[in-house]
Amino acid sequence: MKIKLQSVFGVLVLSLIFSAALYSYPKFAAYTGEKCQSCHVNPTGGGMRNSYGVKYGKDKLYFKFWEKANKTTEIDPQITKSISMGADMRMIFIDNQTGEGNPNFNSFFQMQGDLYVNAKVNKYINLMIAPGLYIPNTYGPNPLPTKYEIYGMVSNLPAGLYFKAGRFIPNFGIKIPEHRAYNRIFNDMYTPYASDAGVEVGIAPSFFTLSAGFSNGSSVNKDNQRNNSFDFDNQKQVTVSGDFRWASKKSKYTFGIGGSFLSNPFKYDAANNINALRQMGAGFISIGLLERVALLGELVYNRLDIRDSAATRSDFRTIFGELDIMISTGLELKVQYENYDNALGSKNSTTERQRYSFGAVFYPLSGLEVESMFRIVKNGKGDPEPTNATDFKDDEFQTTIKFYF
Repeated sequence: MKIKLQSVFGVLVLSLIFSAALYSYPKFAAYTGEKCQSCHVNPTGGGMRNSYGVKYGKDKLYFKFWEKANKTTEIDPQITKSISMGADMRMIFIDNQTGEGNPNFNSFFQMQGDLYVNAKVNKYINLMIAPGLYIPNTYGPNPLPTKYEIYGMVSNLPAGLYFKAGRFIPNFGIKIPEHRAYNRIFNDMYTPYASDAGVEVGIAPSFFTLSAGFSNGSSVNKDNQRNNSFDFDNQKQVTVSGDFRWASKKSKYTFGIGGSFLSNPFKYDAANNINALRQMGAGFISIGLLERVALLGELVYNRLDIRDSAATRSDFRTIFGELDIMISTGLELKVQYENYDNALGSKNSTTERQRYSFGAVFYPLSGLEVESMFRIVKNGKGDPEPTNATDFKDDEFQTTIKFYF
């Protein structure tokens, strides 16, 4: 039985109940050697999947012994000849054992809920809408703005040339779906992971991709709070990213390497006319073997120069590493290493954070994914016996349930 999604009005109504932001699965690009734009409507990856991306999920991910169940009902994301849709819903359960006199944390959390609507106006022009609302009580009384995207794009040009204008996530670094990863939460206060209005142009000839964006940029005030999705000054953010990706015949071996740079001048303290400059640099790498093993890595350096009387400067570094092994179709093992260091140059900093994660990902049915991870956290590298709130033990167990199409 084939279900045809007919009602555009229904799409718009449903979009009101979804929020948050989606990022891509770079491990799939490492498995196959394909570029992000091979599976996604967005050339920089993430968001709505195109027909190839949908087919990859159906052919390569779910358990084969349930293949009959997957074929009994097929959902067609094509509403009309020109309009298609997709969706992602992700909820997590977190059991955090803090210890050392601190209260344990045990809760369900609605991490993601996105609905995508794409209108292919003609061969070259697409209009993408991914609206969303706040998730209630997620960020406290002053939540960050919703990271929705809405943009027009000219693509399908020679050498993979494209142009985007609107509100979108600037192309920076490796985009992973885990919202709570160190390279996300410690950089998330600033763009690149927040949507921002601007323009972006890119090109993808052969093995290379290169993009450059010009946008408002985001800012924090002197209390380290960001109450708006972008800054209001006349200075603009520049984001540049490029990478090289190679794959052998039949994708038995793949290799990718790239880098990103971001420069964002903004008003740090408007009342006292104090400016600031946020600059971020990232290097990333991916290796794939036999379409069953993916190794990912990213190093991000984040620097903030506040141009006050003291010429204040702060900087930190995040490291992300992931190993994925496809044991069989529908079952994947995952290992992660994360590091956050805001005391660069100090040998045994008590503020450095490290996290080791081990777990598995299950794809029981097409459109369903379940991930379970156990995380060992070491806060305060130089202090073997945690004594305060900055370095207490907080190992945790996390299960993520995701529905998608």
